[in-house]
Amino acid sequence: MLADKTRMDAYAYALKEVVTPDSVVLDIGTGMGIHALLACKFGARHVYAVESNDAIVLAQELAQENNFADRIEFIQGLSTEITLPEKADIIVSDLRGVLPLFGQHIPSIVDARQRHLAPGGVLLPKRDTLSAGLVEARPVYRNIVKPWDTPYGLTMNAAKKYVLNSWGDDDIDLFRPQNLLMVPQLWTELDYSSIENPHINGNQIVQQVSRDGTAHGVLMWFDAEIGDGIGFSNAPQSKKATDVYGRGFFPLLEPVPLEKGDTVLLDIRTELVDGQYIWDWHTRITSRGNDSEVKADFYQSTAKAV
Repeated sequence: MLADKTRMDAYAYALKEVVTPDSVVLDIGTGMGIHALLACKFGARHVYAVESNDAIVLAQELAQENNFADRIEFIQGLSTEITLPEKADIIVSDLRGVLPLFGQHIPSIVDARQRHLAPGGVLLPKRDTLSAGLVEARPVYRNIVKPWDTPYGLTMNAAKKYVLNSWGDDDIDLFRPQNLLMVPQLWTELDYSSIENPHINGNQIVQQVSRDGTAHGVLMWFDAEIGDGIGFSNAPQSKKATDVYGRGFFPLLEPVPLEKGDTVLLDIRTELVDGQYIWDWHTRITSRGNDSEVKADFYQSTAKAV
């Protein structure tokens, strides 16, 4: 994550914009402590660096090495289970996975905003917006299904059904703007200053196919606003995508040949259950000029892959 310059520059610039000599900063999921160190470098009065795993030991060593140990208080644990002696003026975190809807990210941010943030305080990041579009991705799809296509003359349909109701991190080098079969659409916005519910029923996306091709799945990505006017994107059309997050690829049950002008409906929902997100994606495709001619009507869910 440190080596991802696009990501790190955005966080560094955003911190520099808001940190003052009076600032108290809370760094949630500090890892090796880079955000905590930067906050001190930019002049923060005191930093609380919270991390649940043993990477905190390295963070402490780096604080000593950079002469910031007197201003950083390290706490090994979860931010949801601690109480700070004072409120933080700035809370910085990066608890995302491939997508921002990951594990306890949203509940942790909601708790931090309610219990740890001072009135008028600043959250970094500010928001993430998630977009989606149908894509042509023959190599990616082939890699998913090929192991289950009658190896040694055996049928593997049960296993194939499992993998086609799972989603994964794409190979970021395999997706370019030309892979898109439709103009991508906004699915949802996560505004961390107000979000309460970790379960997301995003916008139902209805869009016409923009070129002939074969649909293999739904690609999802996010644009991050870390601070005011400071952020990054890992969209296929981004010239400077991040390396660390990848994108989410949701395969279709089978490839679907498309013609320009066909209509696509994408209905994607997700719910946090026992610390993991269950994803449902419904893909309905109808022929150009004839909505009664259905080319595909797939209901998929990671609940079927459990």
